Formats: sequence, structure tokens, C-alpha cells
Amino acid sequence: MRVSNVLGIIIGVVVIIIGLILLVNWWSMFIKGLMAVVPILLILIGVGVLIFFISEIKSKLEISKEEKGTPEQK
Repeated sequence: MRVSNVLGIIIGVVVIIIGLILLVNWWSMFIKGLMAVVPILLILIGVGVLIFFISEIKSKLEISKEEKGTPEQK
């Protein structure tokens, strides 16, 4: 049990070190990739936000129509 935990920690540290070395060596490629991905992500996030808020407005309009159409019984 303890050996697997220690092995996992060692593997995690090694992977982090390799990742940092590659990030330093490939910094210009990383920036180009980031420049390619960020606009696409912003467009997708914007579309998702629009869809969410348009559906919220529609549901609020439907709720208000239902409240006006049916009188409350006490």
C-alpha cells in the first residue's frame, strides 16, 4: 500500500519535471498553440453563454404566462 503511494508520488514528480523541461524548450510552440486555441474557446464559451441565457429568458417568459393564465386558488 505505501509502496504504491510512494511510486505514484515519484512518477508524478518525474512527469512534472519532464513537462517543465519541455515547456521551456517548446515555449514558442506553446504560445502559438495557445494563440490558436484561445479564440476558439472564447467563441464556444460565448455560444454556450448565449444559449444558456436565451433559454433562461424563454423559461421565465413561459412561467410568467402560466402565472397570468391560471388564477391562484386559496
